[in-house]
Amino acid sequence: MGKRRVLWLCNTMLPELFRRFDIRYSKEGWLIGISNELRKQSDIELHYVCPQSKHDKIVNICNKEIFFHCFYAQYKDLYTVQSKIRVQIKKIIDDVQPDIIHIFGTEMPHTIACVDSVKDKEKIIISIQGLVSEYVNHYLDGIPVSVYLTGGRIEGRYQTIISQYKEFSRRSENEIEAIKKVNYVIGRTDWDRAFVHKMNKRCRYFYCSETLRDSFYDNKWRIENVERYSIYVSQGNYPIKGLHNLLEALPDVIKRFPETKVYVAGTTDFIYNGHPYGRYIKKIIHKYGLMGHIVFLGTIGEEEVCRYLIKSHVTVMPSNIENSPNSIGEAMLVGTPVVASFVGGIPSIVQHGKEGILYQTGCREMLVYSICQIFQSDSLAKELSANARKRAGKLYSRENNLQQLLQIYESVYG
Repeated sequence: MGKRRVLWLCNTMLPELFRRFDIRYSKEGWLIGISNELRKQSDIELHYVCPQSKHDKIVNICNKEIFFHCFYAQYKDLYTVQSKIRVQIKKIIDDVQPDIIHIFGTEMPHTIACVDSVKDKEKIIISIQGLVSEYVNHYLDGIPVSVYLTGGRIEGRYQTIISQYKEFSRRSENEIEAIKKVNYVIGRTDWDRAFVHKMNKRCRYFYCSETLRDSFYDNKWRIENVERYSIYVSQGNYPIKGLHNLLEALPDVIKRFPETKVYVAGTTDFIYNGHPYGRYIKKIIHKYGLMGHIVFLGTIGEEEVCRYLIKSHVTVMPSNIENSPNSIGEAMLVGTPVVASFVGGIPSIVQHGKEGILYQTGCREMLVYSICQIFQSDSLAKELSANARKRAGKLYSRENNLQQLLQIYESVYG
């Protein structure tokens, strides 16, 4: 029997192509882990399809047992499905003739372009990451109506928080259409399973967790090595990530622990380039005099993320909504104590009081209390850390997740 051709459609590249396309970092690092496992399979030929904006054509590269097909895309918005992208994706599929097409994520226009390019929908699987159609319902949570019209000029256009919300909401249509058209979906939480069932009752739902990047399996958080009263936040560049929720609570934490410092990873464009949400964040910082307590790290790589997790007293995810955030998984693998909002799929990953502390989203007092609990009790921090590492070892097991994925491919192929 020959090799089975599996085609992945992904939103970002793997690091081995970064230099070729002048890319510094990718936020979807979890693709590295499972692709490294899959490329070792002697009976699978892996084709990796993703967008690039450097060359006005499809760029084909073979590297380390993976065939890369990088189609040209320059998205002016994230809801219009350009005909040029449809043509390129169809050409790649026609050339590869895959046995299985595995699409990662539903929020980008190329997802529906791919689904529409394949007549035999039985060979398509969609992996749920987030669900834009549900995220949009929480986009403005915690933001006062009085700042909805806070605005700035971005790429030649004046935008406000409310206009960005409307742009975000338009991305839902392609996502819902794609899920309705396929027969197989992979998810990771009770939350995504419920909403997939709401959109498409006839599709078959498979569970499969994700394999994360190597550094997080190999390093361990220890209370003796932390920077006391430090908080790590994985990203905060748009309202759904809830950075405003944390900043509104921070003054009460600082009253009890004056040395508190927050490290925010991820792009800083929203802070320094006049983005509407960034202006609102700066307004909160100045209102409460938080300048000396916040450090925006910018986009950092795998090793730096791991280093900040190891040295942080706690990691906080104050999001309005999440499905299965890998940043929480990375923290749990390392053992950094977790405080997160009780939303979406997070309760499927973190057991409250045992593997982390979950608080009612929007309740500032509970967020303050949760952070302070860990700051004042080393025994609690160590207990949460040990339990989280144990749970994460099972959830993000390389071998288990690889076998689950291969079984899913076998079920679909069969």
